[in-house]
Amino acid sequence: MALLYQRRYNKLHKSVYGLSYDTIILNLAKISIDIYTSVNYKCNNTVIKQLYARFPLFYHSWDDIPVSLPLLIGTICLFFANMSILKQLRMYRATSHVHQGFSMICIVTISMSLGFVGTLTLYLWYFNIHHFIYLDHLNCIWVMGNMLGIMTLWPQICINWMGRCCMGISSRYILTLLSANFIRMIGYYIALWNKSLTYWQWPYNSIPVVVTLAELLSLSMIFYQTHFVYVGNKPSLPKISEKRTALI
Repeated sequence: MALLYQRRYNKLHKSVYGLSYDTIILNLAKISIDIYTSVNYKCNNTVIKQLYARFPLFYHSWDDIPVSLPLLIGTICLFFANMSILKQLRMYRATSHVHQGFSMICIVTISMSLGFVGTLTLYLWYFNIHHFIYLDHLNCIWVMGNMLGIMTLWPQICINWMGRCCMGISSRYILTLLSANFIRMIGYYIALWNKSLTYWQWPYNSIPVVVTLAELLSLSMIFYQTHFVYVGNKPSLPKISEKRTALI
């Protein structure tokens, strides 16, 4: 829902001025990892057998493996929603200001993440070739995806700071995300208080508490920038199209 508000905002203004490219790319990377790990945890026979062997007291059948189908469907929908925002970033690229684009920091972060997972996988394979645990490989990818999830909104905070303006952000987008994260945190506390779920029953594809807290802090910072620090500020940085015209 939040991304639909942002998509509508971009379409109405026919502009992506002030919207972070890196945030969308990191979101897509994180969501892709979520989908990949969720499908493997639930449908990969090798992973399922290794889960049975590692946790024989908890998992005895396919139904015992805690992967939430509604959450997986929601994640797939988020992937396509982010792809639609990425399409708008390309469509309205001329309206971007000079500090927008895919930064080298983002590219290096994703490359290092892939390199870390690849190196660890080769290590596990080389030193334990006869007993390679695909489950460990999948767990490493899951951890890396959530580490990316912690930092997805940081580029947007930086873009707001560099432009001294929050024109590119839909207020409904921020408020919807804040509400969703607050509700998720309340749900965590209720589940822990009532002890309705034991730790091995938590869905593997649920968002960890640490990631939720990081998102809340980042969203609170963006909310503070939007409604207090840069409220009423007009765009001051030249657009890419204006820079090209000046060069000509």
